[in-house]
Amino acid sequence: MDFSSWISENMDFSSWITVIGTVASLASMAVAIRQARNAFKSSNDAKKAMATVQLAAVAERLKSAQEHIRDLAPDKVTERGFKSGSKIDSVRREFDTAMSALPTSGVGSSARVLLSNAQASLNEYYSSLHQEPNLDEWQTSQKLVQDTISNLTSTASIQGINS
Repeated sequence: MDFSSWISENMDFSSWITVIGTVASLASMAVAIRQARNAFKSSNDAKKAMATVQLAAVAERLKSAQEHIRDLAPDKVTERGFKSGSKIDSVRREFDTAMSALPTSGVGSSARVLLSNAQASLNEYYSSLHQEPNLDEWQTSQKLVQDTISNLTSTASIQGINS
């Protein structure tokens, strides 16, 4: 007895319906798995794109902080009537906003470390304003902010390429 004759003898209409239903179920399961994979990939791509935009936004915001730091140059703060407190507070607010947007681990965390060091350097510089402004601390804070901007820009570019 061959397979086709066995099927015709042993398969009735309800068995055929069961086989067709099973095949349809398996096909729909395969489609559902494929769609779930695509949705997961799209979700990850969206997260990467959001992280890229956020890193670029922080970099742009820090450019403003960099301008404020330049306004705090030792030769400017020693001018009569110069109010350094409000400028320092402005830079600190920009640092705080940037720090709150940067993760403590993962993509962008190295920029957070650089910015934290810039913040410490700015605080040291501010402490020195009561005696002789510390040119080295001012330059260090400026350099660290520039390094942070560069780090964020390159990280955002890499993230954008890998998306």
